Order: sequence, then structure tokens, then C-alpha cells
Amino acid sequence: MSHNPAHRALLFTVLASLMPYAVAETDMERSNRILKEVSQQFERQRRPDVPRLENFPQPAVTASPSDLAHQFGKPPVLPINAATHDLMVFVSFSMPPESLERIVVQSEKTGAHIVFRGFKGDKMMEMSKHVARLIGERRVEVSVNPPAFTQFKVTRVPALVIAQPNAGEQMTGGCAQAARFVKVTGDVGQDYALDLIERTSPQFAQAAQAFNRRIGGGIQ
Repeated sequence: MSHNPAHRALLFTVLASLMPYAVAETDMERSNRILKEVSQQFERQRRPDVPRLENFPQPAVTASPSDLAHQFGKPPVLPINAATHDLMVFVSFSMPPESLERIVVQSEKTGAHIVFRGFKGDKMMEMSKHVARLIGERRVEVSVNPPAFTQFKVTRVPALVIAQPNAGEQMTGGCAQAARFVKVTGDVGQDYALDLIERTSPQFAQAAQAFNRRIGGGIQ
């Protein structure tokens, strides 16, 4: 080994940078990392950047796929015929645990984005632990996004929403136009909700059918 202090310092730095990849994370380390990444995203959201009009309103705090690639991962990449709609499920930790677990399992298949209104206990640390415990190793996306509840007029959870790509345009009082999204409220499976949309909402039938096929593992 080199006795040059500069060389030893450089070697230590390189080894230290490799340690996170060589040693498995503990539950506490994983929770702390999630909290740090969510906090960083929160700070970025607070900066006075030029606003962007997008279908899904920019959340106050979001666990993005890039930030949580090793925790929650990305949803399955399965193209749908319409390829223009977003699928969201609005939830709360006040719901029965078994309902939340079912939503997570089905969201991994459909690619639905799980949306909470706020933090559990009003603390990011507590929220990150509960989310990590709920999600486990499943590949789903989760965000804390109060404006989304207003945009899609969600007053009760769970609620499943399919939104058009232009649902964030021409809003009134923070609410999207009724013709640009469809919603099913109630503690039912995503397969049931999507089937209901397919049968009763012709405008969204193709997207609902495509999302529903993912639950059964169908190919588009």
C-alpha cells in the first residue's frame, strides 16, 4: 500500500464511496435515505421555478422513480393502446391495511400512481417509514400531492382516476374539467373499477380496458 498521505486519502474516499453498494442497507438506513430524498425533492418543489402545465399537478412532495429506484422502483413498462392516459389511485393511511395492501399489489401490475393527501402524523420521517413498510419491494410510485385531490375532486378514498393528458389545462378553481377525467370511488379492486369505467364511460373505455389487462398479465 502507498505511504503517500494523499494517495491514502484518495483510496479511503474511493472505498467509502463504494461501501453503500457493498453493504446491504438496514431498515433504519433505508428509511433515512427515503426521508433525505423526499426532503430534497420537497426543497426543489419550493423553489420559484416557472410553472409547468402537466396532467398530474406537481406534488408538494413526491417519491419519484429516479429518487427511489432502489426502494420502490418503476412501474411495469407495458404500453397501452391509448398511450395518453394516467391512472391514479387516491388513498389514505386511515384506510384498512388490507385495502392498502391490495391497492399496492394491483398498482404494481397496472402502473397506477398511488397518491396521498398529506403526511401521516404530519411528519416526513413517520410518513417515509409507513410508506416503506407498505410498499416493501414492490415496484410502484407513491406521492404526497394535495393539489391532485382538488384537481380530480377526490373527497373520499379510495378513489381511482383515469385522466387525459390535457387534464391539467383550463382548470377552474384548481379542478380539471369533468370531461377530461373519470373517477370511481369506493373500496373495490382496480379490476372492478376499470371494468365499470369500460362499460359506462365510452371516452375512457379503451384506456380502462388496457390498464385492466395488465392485472391479468395480458399483452396489448
